[in-house]
Amino acid sequence: MLVAACGLLLALLATAARPGAAAGVGMSLPGDTAEAAPRHVLAAAPPMNEPPVNEPPEVVSPALPACTFEDRPAPLSGYDQWQQTVLDTVFALDEQYAPADLVAAADAFPAGSRGGGDFQVRAIMIDDLTALLADAAANGVEFAIQSAYRSYTYQLTTFQYWVDLNGLESALASSARPGHSEHQLGTAIDFRSANGPPAWDLADWAQTPEGGWLAANAWRYGFVMSYPAGSKDLTCYDYEPWHYRYLGRDLAAEVERLGVTPRELLWAKATGAATTLTGPTAQVRE
Repeated sequence: MLVAACGLLLALLATAARPGAAAGVGMSLPGDTAEAAPRHVLAAAPPMNEPPVNEPPEVVSPALPACTFEDRPAPLSGYDQWQQTVLDTVFALDEQYAPADLVAAADAFPAGSRGGGDFQVRAIMIDDLTALLADAAANGVEFAIQSAYRSYTYQLTTFQYWVDLNGLESALASSARPGHSEHQLGTAIDFRSANGPPAWDLADWAQTPEGGWLAANAWRYGFVMSYPAGSKDLTCYDYEPWHYRYLGRDLAAEVERLGVTPRELLWAKATGAATTLTGPTAQVRE
């Protein structure tokens, strides 16, 4: 009796010592050994709630609205939000939008110059515009302004002019409908070469000394080209190497650093996802 009990106890101990054995577990299947168990899989699994090693978390970019012709109120359209207001074929300002701090663009030009014409811009940009013009002149480059602030009513006349001249389809590609123009912000300027024709009368104004200098240096003074070449699907408008919008030096430098169009960056900021824009090929669109 004692011998039998001892034999049973030894058998139980031997079973407990066998790899993979546990209470309530029957005999191991063939190949179920310590060497065959896939322990390396468990060892490589990341801790719970942490991304896998060498695999960055998914980043989702906000989709740019398609370039449809609508009249939605522009996001961030307060007078103090001039840097971030998104204007395109979709989003627009209302008829009453008119900044209260408009000043003569001529204030940025040297005394006696007629480069500023009778145009107006917002006072918040006059110092940087003055610096841009002075440094350009020091490098042998001189500009004049072809257009600056335009009211809603003025833009209505401007758009109709291009419709009458080239037809509706062409006008929609190159001219903003009233309310949709960045000029209504008071922070957009159409430049031309001093004593030269309107920049759009040339094949590519960016190939002139003035247009080339501005394309390379405008961001240093807070200005960005709103409608770069080859970006119509992102900006909604044809290439306009003369049209620059003032965003302030910090935001303009961000556009330059990221290599994106202003519309991409402004939309990303308006949707709270600017950090998704990375690198010169960044595109935030549907």
